[in-house]
Amino acid sequence: MSLHNHESPTAYKRVFDRLAIYVLAVFLSPVLFGACLALYSMAMYDDSWGFGPTVFVTALYSLPFFALGAFPVSLYIDSSVRTKQSPRWIKSLLYTGAGSIAGLLSAVLFGDMFSIPVMALYGAVGALVHFVVVELVKKLFR
Repeated sequence: MSLHNHESPTAYKRVFDRLAIYVLAVFLSPVLFGACLALYSMAMYDDSWGFGPTVFVTALYSLPFFALGAFPVSLYIDSSVRTKQSPRWIKSLLYTGAGSIAGLLSAVLFGDMFSIPVMALYGAVGALVHFVVVELVKKLFR
């Protein structure tokens, strides 16, 4: 009896490829989310920062939320037996709910309790951006 595991290398490759998709999405989502918020702030307010710095600061502040929150949640939603076969609109609702919770958490962490609904909305938008990025990366690399 051998102590080595004789699983095929293709199983490891599939796991690596799946994780690589979600890691790539974690790094692309904050930039796209920052671009969306920069365009919004330029359209709605007299933005003094400009597009590039707004994208950079938003991506920098939101990267931990995408890495620590969106990464495991998106893996769970796409890999769970309960939700794996669900339609995209249900998955998008699950992403939106998780993003709203992350937005509420960010309102508490940043100490800005007066903008709880706004932060929940930002979290929901960020989650939808992440969902779209994950779906696009899956289509591009599969």
